Amino acid sequence: MEDAAVQKEAEPEPWRYSRRGERLPDHCLDCGAAMLGPYCASCGQKNEPEHRSLWQLVKDAVGPAVLLESKLWRTLGTLLGRPGALSAAYAEGKRTRYIRPLRLYFWVSVLFFSALALRPTHVATFKVSPEGKPLHLPYAPELEKRLQQKLGPFKQAPEQGQQPGNPAGEGRTVATERLRAEFLTRLPKALFLLLPVFALLLRALWWRQPYVEHLVFALHAHTVVFLGLGIGLTGWQPLEAVGLLTPVVWFFLAVHRFYRSGWVETVLKTVLLGIVYFFLVVMTVLLTSLVARLGT
Repeated sequence: MEDAAVQKEAEPEPWRYSRRGERLPDHCLDCGAAMLGPYCASCGQKNEPEHRSLWQLVKDAVGPAVLLESKLWRTLGTLLGRPGALSAAYAEGKRTRYIRPLRLYFWVSVLFFSALALRPTHVATFKVSPEGKPLHLPYAPELEKRLQQKLGPFKQAPEQGQQPGNPAGEGRTVATERLRAEFLTRLPKALFLLLPVFALLLRALWWRQPYVEHLVFALHAHTVVFLGLGIGLTGWQPLEAVGLLTPVVWFFLAVHRFYRSGWVETVLKTVLLGIVYFFLVVMTVLLTSLVARLGT
């Protein structure tokens, strides 16, 4: 009987190992308490590996509505008040006290694009001259033909579109509204696809951290951008300036803290990153506009 009890005590506890067989930490990565089971008895965080996989990051987005969580203000306070600290906390394993990065990005982007869709603003401008040269795409005749058909409603003169009861003007107004709605529907998806690319650019400049940590930082950075742009939707010029400048200042400070780089390295790499990424964003918006035009 004693031998059986000793053998049972010597057997490893299953919850101390991940599905891949790697040893999990003996203490909570969030509060530091000793782990007595699969969940911390002090703060409730699940015992997980210190460095998470890409799939685990995606699964973090599934959960209760972020706006109903009590830790929303703690997360936003850390994100905005201490640039880079929220990403560093996630990389260090402190995850229970904050909203997960992908979930936070999802809800902030949904709120921003919902407000943008409700606000009467010009998202994209298409200028089509009724007297100009016809569109010519020598290597894509089918695309040329389809674009010619799609641009037909926009070839009415602005004066005609302003006359009440003018069928041509009404057709142009309807086409413009459909284009705007289609563009706003596709833009969030296009910008979301840029996130892994932005993380790859970060990895190219700061190659010591794992890719998932760069992706977490990219999610937090884009969340701050959407928050800043959301402030600018108020239409008040001082707030518009704050909404545009705050993400820029935040990013410099966040890079300096998260990557622990000197200010000279931070400024040079951030400027280079900004130039490359700005070009990618412009190309993405243009391609989204083209796809939206073809989809209307």
